[in-house]
Amino acid sequence: MPDPVVNPVQPTTPAPGETPPAEPIEFESWIKEQPAEVVAAYQEHTAGLQNTVKATRDERDAFSKQVKALTTQAAKGSDLEKSLQDLQGQLEAANRRASFAEDAVKPEIGCSNPKAAFAIAQADGLFTKNGAPDWTSIKAAAPELFVKKLPTPPGDGGEGSRTAPTAARTMDDIIRRQAGVSR
Repeated sequence: MPDPVVNPVQPTTPAPGETPPAEPIEFESWIKEQPAEVVAAYQEHTAGLQNTVKATRDERDAFSKQVKALTTQAAKGSDLEKSLQDLQGQLEAANRRASFAEDAVKPEIGCSNPKAAFAIAQADGLFTKNGAPDWTSIKAAAPELFVKKLPTPPGDGGEGSRTAPTAARTMDDIIRRQAGVSR
C-alpha cells in the first residue's frame, strides 16, 4: 500500500502588494499600549477577581508550608501528627473550594452565586465519588442559583408585550379637544 502524500507546511511569504499575515497579539503587550483610561478601566474591572485568585493561592501556599514544617517533626501517634492531618484536611478543603469556584463560573454551568452553591453542596454532600461537584444534584437542590438571565428587551414600551404601544393622551390633547382645536 503506498504511503499517503503529505504536503509539508512551508512558510508563506506575501506576494508583492499583499500585507503579511498579522502576528498573534499578546494581551500583556497590547494592554500596555492602550491609553491610561483603558488600562485603568481594565484593572478596576478585574481587581476583584485578581484579589480572589491571590487570596486563594496564598491560602493554599500557607497550608502547604505548614504541612511541610509539621511533617518533619511528626512522630507516629503524637498530637503533632493529628495537627498535620487536620492541616491536610484544610488544604484539601481549600483546593476543593477553589476548583468548585472555577467550575461554577463556566458558562455551561451558569451558576450565579458560587459561594452559596458551594455551601449547599457541602451541606448536602453533593459531590461525586472522585470529589467533583455533582452539578445536576446541585441544580436540583437550588435551581434559583442557575436561572438563565433574560435579555433586556429594546426600549420601546410595547416591545416586551409584542404589541405596539397605544398612543398616550396628554393633558395638552385633552385641553385642545375641549377648546375645539385639534392637531
